[in-house]
Amino acid sequence: MARANIAVRKMPSPAAHPPGGRIVQVQGQNPEGPAFSIELVTPESATGLLQHKRPSAAENTNAINAYAEAMRDGRWILNGMPIILSRGGILLDGVQRLRACIKAGVPFLTVLAQNIPDDVLHTIDQQRRRSFAGVLEARGIPHAHALQSALVKLIRYDDGKMLRGAGTAAWSRMDRVLTANPDLEQAVKMSLESEATALSEAVRTPLLFMGFRTDKAATRRFLDAIAFPDKHSPMEPGARIRDLIDITRGDPATRLKPVNLFALCIKALNATISGEHLRSYTWIDRTVNPTKGEDFPHLEGYSGLTDPGHEGDAEETTRSLQAAVQRLSDEDGVFPLAIEDIGPEMAEAYLTHNTRNRKIVAAHVDAIARDIRAGNWMMNAQPICFSRSGRLLNGQHRLSAVVQAGEAIEVPVMRGLPEEAYDTYDIHAKKGPQLGAAFDNFGDRPLIAAAAVLLWKRELKPAGTRNAKPTPAEVMKIVEQHPRLLEMRTFGRKMIEFGRGSVLAYAAYCIERDDPELGRIFLERFETGADLPRGHLILELRKRMQILRRERTGQDDQLREVLSAWARFREHPDLDRLNED
Repeated sequence: MARANIAVRKMPSPAAHPPGGRIVQVQGQNPEGPAFSIELVTPESATGLLQHKRPSAAENTNAINAYAEAMRDGRWILNGMPIILSRGGILLDGVQRLRACIKAGVPFLTVLAQNIPDDVLHTIDQQRRRSFAGVLEARGIPHAHALQSALVKLIRYDDGKMLRGAGTAAWSRMDRVLTANPDLEQAVKMSLESEATALSEAVRTPLLFMGFRTDKAATRRFLDAIAFPDKHSPMEPGARIRDLIDITRGDPATRLKPVNLFALCIKALNATISGEHLRSYTWIDRTVNPTKGEDFPHLEGYSGLTDPGHEGDAEETTRSLQAAVQRLSDEDGVFPLAIEDIGPEMAEAYLTHNTRNRKIVAAHVDAIARDIRAGNWMMNAQPICFSRSGRLLNGQHRLSAVVQAGEAIEVPVMRGLPEEAYDTYDIHAKKGPQLGAAFDNFGDRPLIAAAAVLLWKRELKPAGTRNAKPTPAEVMKIVEQHPRLLEMRTFGRKMIEFGRGSVLAYAAYCIERDDPELGRIFLERFETGADLPRGHLILELRKRMQILRRERTGQDDQLREVLSAWARFREHPDLDRLNED
């Protein structure tokens, strides 16, 4: 049942809050409980809040840039995702958004959650990683993944960043460019219907879009020559590209990478347009060969995407946001956020409003349901979000997990958000492994978290679970219940040339747990390789592990190799040579 006794009151912004006027605060009957407010965060107040960040809170440059661009464009929307402060005044969540506010030089409107328990850190942001294609699918746009792929490639082309390490454009920019270039959707449709399937779709779609803006007849001729080379002269540029594709296709070592094929196709399309046919088409990536390399080729006559650029004016954005805060402060009535106890029946009712959303990931639902059944669920201030029309915008996995677990959870619920808020959840940065405040100054968090995941998958994973990973709460419990695993991180770090640190830490833990005394001998010999006769199984293990490391073999294969050698050593510890085993 939802708690209806939530009070609404106006109050001046306290010193710890961003300055700049009154706010509306929602607080339950317990004054020590969570408190939520809507705040206008300015670059100055963001700087103040960042002074209270956790020591381990690192910056995510890509997220900061994406947020800052959205803020400058005036596309940052109040979406219910809060800046979170703990009971001790520590900034638990929001570092990237605050950094972006400073970078953009404009304020943003957000929910501020205060008085949240410090120990919920590991539960914050357990959302699945999402893509811009998911946003497009939810809008009902067909061929969303192909459209996103073409959009990314065309933006990189315009930016002159087609070569290695180019990164991906911010989602706000992709959305802006897509709106300004409606013919891209038609180009994707035509590309998917094209018979030139020998040319990969990742190259064919952006090339068709660019070509149709330059010379439709020449582009059609080029793609027809790729699809039906026998209908054209052997010197036809499209036919020459088809020959190159066919020659290199069979061998992974010679198969053309998409960026190389795209460059060659641009050269060949230029030749089709000009009528100056060449015997061969070549291009060398400058990042691979600085001496003989070339710049990425330009399609003659193509002027690029229509990009309206940053639409927002900093002063106008500030004024409009301040006006929004004033309106919220002046309004009476029910604030659109409440803390609710949501049981299976309520969750099912809420899920009936789950329209035009992303596909539900069963493994993610399973993970949350396990936390609920195990009593690990924690109210962490991240709300279930509904739009003004009542559509469920964010929270489908948590609600589905409540239904699956058959138990209730306590969670904030925010209503009355704009429909446009749906897209903004996808640009929120996803965090790496979080082990709670106790590990804030611990430098090996990723290694320990990865080792704990291995232990869970091999020893604790429930039978029949789908593509399962442990939840942060399960990872923390493993670390607490297996302190020796934490200590084995040192062995994993020392042996990094032989395998992944997490694999070797977990393997060492298993070996020592099997037989502490003999395991210590095995690990010492594995670490040093000293005084072992030629052909000894531990020397062979060291060689094999180095080969697997160079070949970047998966962690399962690395772990299997170590534990197999340990099993043989444990059975015959006195034998020195492989051939005597």
